[in-house]
Amino acid sequence: MLNGLLNIGQTALNAAQAWISVTGSNIANADTEGYTRRYVDQRDAGTIKTRPGGEGVGVNAQQVLRYFDAFLERSFVVQSTNSARWDKQKSIMASVENVFNESNRAGVNSALNAFFRAWQDLTKRPDDTASRESLLSHADNLADLLGSSVDRLKAIQREMDVSIEHAVERVNTLSKGIADLNRQINAHTVEEVSNPNHLLDKRDMMVREMATLVGVETVDNGNGNFVVKLTTGQPLVQGLHTFDLQVMPPRSERRLMNGSAFAGHAVFDGTDSHEYTVEIVSGGTAGVMGAAGNPVFRVSLDAGKTWLRDENGAELRFEVSDNDGDGTTDPVQVKKLKISFDSAANFAVGDKFDIIPKNGLAWVEPTRGPQNITPQIFFDGSDNRDRVVGGELASFFNIRDDNCGRYLDELDAFAAALIWEVNRIHSQGTGNVMLGYVQGQQAVGRTDVALGSPQAILPQAHRLQAGNLNLHFFSSVTGEHVSSGQLDFDAGTGGIQNFDPAVHTLEDVVAAINSSFPDPANAGQNLLQAEIQHGKLLVRTNPVSNVRFGMGVDSTGLLAALGLNTFFSGSDADSLAVNAQLHGDVNLVAAGQVNGQFQANAGDNITAIGIGQLADATVPISTVWKTVKNQTLSQYFATLVTTVGADTRLAGTNAEYHAALTANLDDQVNSVSGVNLDEEMAKLVRHQHSYTAAAKLITTADQMLQTLLGLKQ
Repeated sequence: MLNGLLNIGQTALNAAQAWISVTGSNIANADTEGYTRRYVDQRDAGTIKTRPGGEGVGVNAQQVLRYFDAFLERSFVVQSTNSARWDKQKSIMASVENVFNESNRAGVNSALNAFFRAWQDLTKRPDDTASRESLLSHADNLADLLGSSVDRLKAIQREMDVSIEHAVERVNTLSKGIADLNRQINAHTVEEVSNPNHLLDKRDMMVREMATLVGVETVDNGNGNFVVKLTTGQPLVQGLHTFDLQVMPPRSERRLMNGSAFAGHAVFDGTDSHEYTVEIVSGGTAGVMGAAGNPVFRVSLDAGKTWLRDENGAELRFEVSDNDGDGTTDPVQVKKLKISFDSAANFAVGDKFDIIPKNGLAWVEPTRGPQNITPQIFFDGSDNRDRVVGGELASFFNIRDDNCGRYLDELDAFAAALIWEVNRIHSQGTGNVMLGYVQGQQAVGRTDVALGSPQAILPQAHRLQAGNLNLHFFSSVTGEHVSSGQLDFDAGTGGIQNFDPAVHTLEDVVAAINSSFPDPANAGQNLLQAEIQHGKLLVRTNPVSNVRFGMGVDSTGLLAALGLNTFFSGSDADSLAVNAQLHGDVNLVAAGQVNGQFQANAGDNITAIGIGQLADATVPISTVWKTVKNQTLSQYFATLVTTVGADTRLAGTNAEYHAALTANLDDQVNSVSGVNLDEEMAKLVRHQHSYTAAAKLITTADQMLQTLLGLKQ
């Protein structure tokens, strides 16, 4: 029994000493980030059978464990990834919002109003050079401000690309670090004896950091068999093995129907913030444009949830053609991309092609290749749950593609509407002088296909209409009216044959101009000579005719679409500029028009009035996801500014909400795993007393033994 008492005392001393050591470590690491409070796994050492009954043999300080709640930790990891996403999005959106901040400085809207006021001023002095110079100055300022807004948004997009690269690199580094810790934990774990708590803490810290970068979940099967996977299911760490994330360059992928014989791929030229899903809706082999049986495709920008539609709500369908018969299809303009296929044969209904015209995020699996997990937001504002949705990576991609991408699209739509509406009126007007030549400002990609087709690659092709164009000719010597006429697209047929955008090409337009205006003073001569230079239409007077010309009524939209006698050049917010010909000669600014008596008077202001009235006119403005017809240009831009502000507030609200949830979970985790100094001090006193009591037990047993030995004396 005495030996038993000594053993009990010894084990009690060991246990108390272990507790004091662990408590001291807890106190020392109270402010250490990632440190998890620890305790001694203390167990009864058992009993032996004896009289008067079972006698205990002491206590075992089995192992040192962490106060750790796996459920709370997993919940915190999932929640912190949402919090990191919105917190980062909130801070970046503050910079994006500043691009559109017009509350304390002159911005696009004020420049737009000044531009229209300049036109209204020109109506009072239509032949005044100073008024024209002022107008051009205001127009240049408007173009510069729009271009500056585009440049700043694109700069933010480039910054997001850099941040994405760094975040992906860090995630891959953390994956390798966690796998290495799994190896060490497996090597240093002795079941029921030893736990490498410092390694477990370090691994938890790495997982937490990874969760701030990308949405992850964890599964702990013990002994280093620890799994970290994306919320989409792909693993990043599986025990000792890792899988990388990778920033992939722009590319296209195909998803063919079972049995499809198509052997080619989608080819694209251009960049965009959206992913394009191309679906074949009518199969076959491509031939010349307009041929029966040509394949047809449609396009979605949100993974097939919705399909592109025109301003009237009809689904857009694009014909696949091969006009030159070289086995590759003609490029088709779809939004910002020129899409074609490197094979023209055997398209099957249901074949799909995914075009990613930007850097994307991919999960790399060695045997199957990269899988696209680029964060994506649908047009209804919801996340694509098959992609990454959490962490700073999601915010970087969402800012770059959804926010900046949408704002750029709306700026382009605003600029395109401004360009078209101003040019449509200006192109039919006259300045202080008549024209000796006019250079088109818009290049046509294919001069041998119908101008109204997507294959023509003409920015405003969809606005062309069937109709005709009037031109008026005046003597360059006397200024007297010589003749007027319309384009005739088939001189061999009686009467005037009108323009049809679904049929006539730019080459047809050239032929019509070169044959529609015979010179009454020079038999066999035409008053105008037209040609194509680098895809642009050039029209000039015949030198032998000694005339100048002015534009008349244009019901086709050809003048505005091709950039003839227009005020603006360009097709979007980035390329918007004042026609260089106007800067060369301000007298070409069209304030008036040729009237019904075939006169162009210097004091005429009808064109200036028409453009000035655009300030209050509602015009159709279209992006790929919406068409607005009930707003003025100024109201549309103001709505865009409001949208940016609303998106910023949304990010701020979500950041506050998720920060509160994360803080609450962090408090719960700390209540279990965090060090409380008051509690640890109380434990230290308690275990100190335990140590003293254990020592007293040993002293008592020794005294009993001495007394027993003294009986022999």
